[in-house]
Amino acid sequence: MLGSQLRQQYLDFFVGKGAKQLPSDSLVPNDPTLLFTSAGMVQFKPYFLGEQTPPSTRATTCQKCLRTTDIEEVGDTSHCTFFEMLGNFSFGDYFKPEVIPWAWEFLFDVLKLDLNRVRVTVFTDDDDAYGLWVKAGMPENKIFRFGEKSNYWPANAITEGPNGPCGPCSEIFFDTRPDLPPTPDGVWDDKRWLEIWNLVFMQFERHDGGRLTPLPKKNIDTGMGLERTAAVLNDLRGPFETDLFAPTLARLQELTGKTYTHTDDARDDIAFRRIADHVRATAFCLGDGVLPSNVGRGYVLRRIMRRAILAGRNILGYDGELLVNVIPTIVEQYAQYYPELVAKNDIILRYASIEERQFRRTLDAGTQRLEALLSDIPKGGNVSGEDAFTLFATFGFPLEMTVELASEYGVGVDRERFEVLLEEHARVSHGGREREVMLVNAVVPKLRDAHVPESQFVGYDSESADSRISAIIVGNDLVKSASEGQTVRIVLNRTPFYAESGGQVGDLGRLAGEGFEATVSDTRKEGGFYFHEAEIVAGSLSVGDAVTAHVDSIRRQAIRRNHSSTHLLHKALQLVLGDHVQQRGSLVGPDKLRFDFSHDKALTADELRQVEALVNEKILSDLPVDTLVKPIDEAREMGAMMLFGEKYGATVRVVRVGDYSIEFCGGTHLSRTSQAGIFKITSEGSSQAGVRRIEAVTGEQALLKTLDQERILQEVSGLLKTPPALLATAVEKLQADLRSREKELSALQKAASGGLASELATSALDIGGFKLVAKSLGESADADSLRSLADDILDRLKSGVVVLAGSAGGRVALAVKVSKNLIDDKGLNAGQIVKAAAAACGGGGGGRPDFAQAGGKDPARIVDALAAAETLIREKVGA
Repeated sequence: MLGSQLRQQYLDFFVGKGAKQLPSDSLVPNDPTLLFTSAGMVQFKPYFLGEQTPPSTRATTCQKCLRTTDIEEVGDTSHCTFFEMLGNFSFGDYFKPEVIPWAWEFLFDVLKLDLNRVRVTVFTDDDDAYGLWVKAGMPENKIFRFGEKSNYWPANAITEGPNGPCGPCSEIFFDTRPDLPPTPDGVWDDKRWLEIWNLVFMQFERHDGGRLTPLPKKNIDTGMGLERTAAVLNDLRGPFETDLFAPTLARLQELTGKTYTHTDDARDDIAFRRIADHVRATAFCLGDGVLPSNVGRGYVLRRIMRRAILAGRNILGYDGELLVNVIPTIVEQYAQYYPELVAKNDIILRYASIEERQFRRTLDAGTQRLEALLSDIPKGGNVSGEDAFTLFATFGFPLEMTVELASEYGVGVDRERFEVLLEEHARVSHGGREREVMLVNAVVPKLRDAHVPESQFVGYDSESADSRISAIIVGNDLVKSASEGQTVRIVLNRTPFYAESGGQVGDLGRLAGEGFEATVSDTRKEGGFYFHEAEIVAGSLSVGDAVTAHVDSIRRQAIRRNHSSTHLLHKALQLVLGDHVQQRGSLVGPDKLRFDFSHDKALTADELRQVEALVNEKILSDLPVDTLVKPIDEAREMGAMMLFGEKYGATVRVVRVGDYSIEFCGGTHLSRTSQAGIFKITSEGSSQAGVRRIEAVTGEQALLKTLDQERILQEVSGLLKTPPALLATAVEKLQADLRSREKELSALQKAASGGLASELATSALDIGGFKLVAKSLGESADADSLRSLADDILDRLKSGVVVLAGSAGGRVALAVKVSKNLIDDKGLNAGQIVKAAAAACGGGGGGRPDFAQAGGKDPARIVDALAAAETLIREKVGA
């Protein structure tokens, strides 16, 4: 059976049982505790928790998932990063009496499995599931009972937590070795029996101490890995032998001219499998709006992409652009099931190409840096974990390349220290999600346990509202009251405060009630609750108190100006640069706006002028700004722009600016564009590869910026005694004069340098048959002049060593030059010499055996640095 057939048969079967087939959710989950969607149930958490109403009480999906816990294993016959998870779900509808017979029916009536090759497991005391399997036809000797580690979700939930919905599960296993004698009754063999389906019965809520109480509604969550199941049903060794990978492997063979031989441990075959998996993961990640970067999801994607490129380059010997030549095969294969790949094909290819070209440049630069390090390490030594990690994290140079190149020098790598640093980096790479995770994991469950109502947002229509305090949080704990001087989080039953989301910052303001007042310094939301971070400045407050909430209206209006102007900017960029421009991130505050967008080169001055002029034209046109709430399909038909990588519900809020711009948006906006006043771009630059960033100001801030620029213009005009309109011509004349003077000065310096080089070469020390020049040139010498002078001196010496130091700008610069004969005959190494000198003056550096440079922090110790260099040279040659 083909994997594509299994996918369709599963979905059709459960649609036939009354389930609504829902589309796969994005790989980017609406859950701050997760980097990627890793299971079919992730998108349904709000339904299981009762936070939202599902579109149907029965659902079935084929969910795209990504897991990277075993990324180092990818390349073997079984592990994948990206995979599809088939699932059927019940939200308070059917339960064990239905799902177990349906599982039996699908396995044996639809898939026609051999009962001799199937076993099931149930939780130790789940007699209901055990009895239902027996009733369905499963022989009792094929039903095994296991504890909470294997047959409970989450694993070990009863004893270890976390609190929340949980329940026993029943797993279905398939015999992967029917060629061997049958496994004896009562004997379990993990290697032989492979799990293909898991039925989770969410029927309890776990509380502190492991106490379980029945849920008001019992739910079903099941998961069947498509790739794994397709392989075992066809008696194949793993997913890569199925039709799901066949087109990709065929394309790789065509590109590389090599043959995939279907063997487990052949080096080329491991590379084929790794590339096939990683390129597929790349296509789906890019299609869901994830871009390669150094933090969070982007960091994971970058690692996946670069592992694929390395496998193609180093193992299969492919020097062309790998990703963009394989991705179209994947898009074509999955177009029917995941149309977003087709819709985003150009963007996927654009960013795949940018990342690959950048990485290939990184490999070249990283190789040079590593070779400089290796020249200072004796055979049998190690590249330090810090150096290996710096190459990896700062320059993108993979550990595999460091290990491979180091081995050619007879040098190892401190992998243990590298892994420690990598783990620390991974924690940081969650990209500021810790605060949200704390709210989700520690606070929101407590609010739900206490039956605190979710907050009602009324801030679109009002900047003040009468409300009541629903909860007070100190740290992670719910308290009944708080008093003057305390900083707390306050949850209101209704609030006009906008909570940080969609790039717009949270509102500030104050809360006032009988006998108390608090200032709000931030507003955030999670799980339907609005958290007002506040300091109580007078009196005391308690849960249940009446309160009037006042938003800082002047600040809110400044935010509105910037948010509406962001929409104008987005449309202007598309009109000036092209339709490929899409929002990649934004920050809308009261003082400025920041807008990141897809574009792979800097904007010209003329393009920036066009964009700024177009935005101001629309501001002066006094266009109406309307907000509409529409079903998502109707909003799409209106032409509303969906932001790439964002997630939307069935109903969306749309912001329309005249007939000029229309976008999905939940932020606060002006009523007419003229209220923005004026729009001024303050900077344009690179945010990351393929993404540009514009910062701009509006209203009063834009006016102040314009007046400041006018003042500077008048000051420069006065200094040059030139009218403002002629300043550009005057500056061009000054630059031409400066270039002419610089040429004259350079010629004079060269002549002087030649005299100095001759003088230093003549006064060189004689050490064991060769000449040494070790000299400090004072504050006038920088790194460039030292290098030039060292070259000139060694040319005059023919055979010798030159060690020069300077202290321009208050920092030490060192340069060492060694003639080739001394490298070969005496074993002298410029990198080792400069390293010793730099260490003596609080610095570091390195380079090639023939030339090396370094820096230091303490100019007062230059004499020590030169002495350290001379001492090392004498020790090397025995002088």
